Amino acid sequence: MVRAIKEATTKSFHYASIHELRQHIADWLIAYNFAKQLKALKFRTPYEAIEQLWKSKPEAFIVQPTHHMLGPNT
Repeated sequence: MVRAIKEATTKSFHYASIHELRQHIADWLIAYNFAKQLKALKFRTPYEAIEQLWKSKPEAFIVQPTHHMLGPNT
């Protein structure tokens, strides 16, 4: 995963500030977690896998997984 992040961000783009880098990494992680289907998760996205686990075993979670999702105003 770290290699994929490096190749998609620091090795592909030049950033004028650390803020730009952090914003681009955050955007990349959001896209990865909601769009990338992984073979290890039976071709589901990481979010879909967590959501399915939460529905089957809610006692395993301290807080609802959607609690930490970024909203439209963040």
